[in-house]
Amino acid sequence: MLVAVQTQAQTIPGAVLAKREPHHHLVYEDATLRVLRVRVPAHDTTLLHEHDPDYFWIALGASEVVNAKLGAPDAIIRSSDLSIHYTVGKFAHIARNPGASPFDNITVELLPQQTNVRNLCELAVASQPLDCPPAPAKSARRFSGASEYPAFATDQLRVSLVSIAPGAVMQPSASAKTVWVIALDTVDARRALSIVGAGRWVGGTFRPAAGTDWRVRNRGNSVVRVLAVIPISAR
Repeated sequence: MLVAVQTQAQTIPGAVLAKREPHHHLVYEDATLRVLRVRVPAHDTTLLHEHDPDYFWIALGASEVVNAKLGAPDAIIRSSDLSIHYTVGKFAHIARNPGASPFDNITVELLPQQTNVRNLCELAVASQPLDCPPAPAKSARRFSGASEYPAFATDQLRVSLVSIAPGAVMQPSASAKTVWVIALDTVDARRALSIVGAGRWVGGTFRPAAGTDWRVRNRGNSVVRVLAVIPISAR
């Protein structure tokens, strides 16, 4: 439990989280998303900090972390590799890593207010059931050349895990061209994944300009997975 002397006034505000909390590293930000790469070494603990907006995170490797929210009992979160978790904002906490391996994740803060959060094929919201949609017909897929695993959705966006086979090219349908593509490791973006068309990686995130044609090619020898954040109007 957090001790009583750790008051709200002692927390690191969410607005300066990446500047003052050394385990959180800001790699991309626009008016909709703020992407943080997070590493808590073995047996280490973050500083007490706030999360203002709702956010989701994806585990990079299996992990066990203690989530110590201000004013609430400690909770142990056990995560499998590439599991996705949705968290409602407006709280302060510390994260303790009791394990022998680093706790690595990518945290994506959703800056506009989100409504009607619901699971698709991933148990992102632990208290809700799954509602995994059937695989769409080939003509209705959001991406060709890649396999989409829909994780969760809100009224504002849809988040999927997309797998790109070696040598394959991920190409969006007309309705998914404005997607954010987030590489799960910046090494993927530097070595294996290349953008065909206008645009570039910024901290492992690619956001194409409106109306542009683009593709992402996997030049590597193994499957590469990326997050796709799709505005709901592009669903």
